[in-house]
Amino acid sequence: MLHRLRSAAVNALAAVISTVAVLCLGFIMLIIVVDVTLRAINPAWRIFGMLDYVEFSLAWLLFLAIAATVIGRAFVVVDLIDWGLPPALRKVLRALGLLAAVGVLALTAWQTVTPALDARDWGDRTLDLGLPKFWYWVSIWVGLGLAAVGGLLALPDEIADAGQAPSLPAIDANGEPK
Repeated sequence: MLHRLRSAAVNALAAVISTVAVLCLGFIMLIIVVDVTLRAINPAWRIFGMLDYVEFSLAWLLFLAIAATVIGRAFVVVDLIDWGLPPALRKVLRALGLLAAVGVLALTAWQTVTPALDARDWGDRTLDLGLPKFWYWVSIWVGLGLAAVGGLLALPDEIADAGQAPSLPAIDANGEPK
């Protein structure tokens, strides 16, 4: 019961994060197309603050995509030696790998605190709209924080999958992958 509840929570969190990231991407694409179209009609027409809108949305998109990748366990895994290892050792290696990734995410988030506070204290602002640059750092904290928490939530699934026998790639009679 607890396993299904945790799994449902992880899947719901991944869906919400992915949806927000997709909305950011859609906004970026839409605003660029509208701006280019307006400038093609009349070179004097433009969307004021275009660069700021795109930069801010791109920051959210990138860091939420990192979180969605970790939570959904969609990261790249090189498992060349996994096939020959006993299940217990595979579990340990997968757990250590995911914990190392969570540690790097947490350390990266921690290292952004000082520059973010500096940006706030110095009053750094964007060129067009004059938005405080401190708010860019919030997207980094949210994305990396969600990725670290999501990695910990996905750890039991990662260990369970590592305990199963890895499947060899399917190869046809000619030696080609199917």
